[in-house]
Amino acid sequence: MSKTSRSAIGSKYLSPSQFRPEFQFRPESQFRPEIQGLRAIAVCLVAMFHVWPSLVPGGYVGVDVFFVISGYLITGVLVREGERTGRVDLIAFYARRARRLLPAAMLVLLLVGVLTPLCLPASQWKDSAIEVFFSCFYLENWRLATQAVDYLAAENAPSPVQHYWSLSIEEQFYIVWPALIIAGLSATRVLGMSPRILLRAMFAIITAASIAASIWLTLTNPAWAYFVTHTRIWELGLGGLLALGVPVIGEGVRRFFGFAGIAAILAAAFLFSTKTPFPGYAALLPTLGTVFVILSGQSRSPLSVFSLLKLRPFQFLGDISYSLYLWHWPLVVFFSHGMGEAIDPIGGAAILAASIGLAAISKVHIEDRFRSPQPSQPLRRLAELLASLIVVPIVAFSTVYAGVAQETASVAANPGDYPGAAALLSGAPVPHVAFFAPPLATIKEDTPTSTEDCRLSFDGVAPVSCQFGNRNGDFKVFLMGDSHAEQWVPAFEKVASDRGWNAATYTKSACPLFPAMLLRNGSPYESCLAWGQRMLQIIEQQKPDVVILSHKNDLQLYPEGAANIHPSIDSTLVRLWRDIEALGPKVVVIADTPEWGVKSDECLAKDPACFVPYQSIARTDPLVVAQRSYPHVALIDFKDVVCPNERCPAVIGNVVVWRDRHHLTATYARSMADIFGKRLDAAIASN
Repeated sequence: MSKTSRSAIGSKYLSPSQFRPEFQFRPESQFRPEIQGLRAIAVCLVAMFHVWPSLVPGGYVGVDVFFVISGYLITGVLVREGERTGRVDLIAFYARRARRLLPAAMLVLLLVGVLTPLCLPASQWKDSAIEVFFSCFYLENWRLATQAVDYLAAENAPSPVQHYWSLSIEEQFYIVWPALIIAGLSATRVLGMSPRILLRAMFAIITAASIAASIWLTLTNPAWAYFVTHTRIWELGLGGLLALGVPVIGEGVRRFFGFAGIAAILAAAFLFSTKTPFPGYAALLPTLGTVFVILSGQSRSPLSVFSLLKLRPFQFLGDISYSLYLWHWPLVVFFSHGMGEAIDPIGGAAILAASIGLAAISKVHIEDRFRSPQPSQPLRRLAELLASLIVVPIVAFSTVYAGVAQETASVAANPGDYPGAAALLSGAPVPHVAFFAPPLATIKEDTPTSTEDCRLSFDGVAPVSCQFGNRNGDFKVFLMGDSHAEQWVPAFEKVASDRGWNAATYTKSACPLFPAMLLRNGSPYESCLAWGQRMLQIIEQQKPDVVILSHKNDLQLYPEGAANIHPSIDSTLVRLWRDIEALGPKVVVIADTPEWGVKSDECLAKDPACFVPYQSIARTDPLVVAQRSYPHVALIDFKDVVCPNERCPAVIGNVVVWRDRHHLTATYARSMADIFGKRLDAAIASN
């Protein structure tokens, strides 16, 4: 940039280095106490939210404070370098970032990979290893975004590295932002305009577009919006815009900005909750609060936020904020599983104390050791950092898969030791085994694999199906419903194959075949109603001999409580069954299985013979109620197969019954094939 262009900017805007001495921001090479204090507040809010969510229900906004700070600092460093030298040294920039961030991050990931099999239930081992892998390459936010909208992953427990999602967004920012700055600086030489003016325009457009995406997706797909990069980049963009220079602000106004900013951050932390739509509009409060605090700068006045943030406790916590963020969450996860209960005040204090201690050690012996370049051994130090990206996921996966391989081999070698539901028929003693089937480490994957590509998503309307048995068979049978219908597929598939039926399944996530509008997450489930209408058309066109219906027993009509608009659920079901029968097929309904309410691996960790009393989880099933008023439709109830003798065990015949809190494992459903077939034959013959 020429002297003329610098002067032109200075006449209207001041870069941080151009403030009057008493207000002046420190140059990049010097320390910014107020920002370090902000880091302390941010990490304390996040840690306290994770330990005591009821105390600081919106403490997650600390992450948003970090985003603004990172955008401000990184933009300032890169722009000043470009103005000073005429270029941005990307290699040096990324080397600094690697030395600053990788050592502590990789250490935590490595220890999590090693400790997970020792501290967490087996069902979480594989997911944890996968998330360690994604975290190593700073893609954890996209992994969590995908899991958040995956119907079958909705009940997954949080992993000990879930907090790497925010670090992933920052690393993705570090990849894209320098390229934008280089492009802007190059363009200004061609256009002959001020770099900061052009960069300000570029950043403003990106920030505005990201805010719009954040608001829209928070309203339409909040689970996705929380984690994806493009709904968060505007928060870093705010910091970037701030780094490009601000109007001259007087001391009194800046003091006001400082206190207003802190108040905004704390208001968000204590007034927001997990029910607050976020990020969207709500994220403006903590992010603009952070902007205000940074704007307030440094002051000699004792009545300023600066005088508060420069106090030693804030500076200490700010110094260790990165390591504290890394360490606290794994401790929360491991402690929660180890104690098997909610974190009490004493336990929470112990977690925070341990986190601070580990962070302080990590800061001195890991962060500081690697941060300063070592001229004598630059290649060795770089090799150490890059090697960690390979070693960490290898250790995590090998630790997990060694145990999984042992369990899988044991089960495969002795299939007769795992009769599952067949043990209820034979009455023969069940042999003692070292491992149950399926392996607990992979239990969440024990789904009806044949239907992975055939279950319709939440938004889908056009029906998809899976075909079983003899496609040219004369006897045609359809199985329809939600995931609670889908859980019968392993048994249904074998029965159809044995009998030569022309069988098909039609399932949709959280959607029963029901001829009225239902609620899903408090909103009308329009695609479900449309899918149901299409299914009736398919029944009319393909004319199956039998239609089997099943679904979860928690139907909610829309509008809620409007009994004068919609008939009752049971009478609506009867009307549906009559409509299907009028098209030709016989109708068979399968009563819903109970909602077990606990996770098998957690229950089995306490007692291999654990069970839940049936009466404690019994619920009224609309299918059963409706069938009583219309007995022409046959009802099949497998309560005695999943909850024999009024007890719902985690394991029957050495096979784990429950995949999660309310779905059967595919292995157990498959073991029910003989029982399923006999009862289905009887139901078809009865009506």
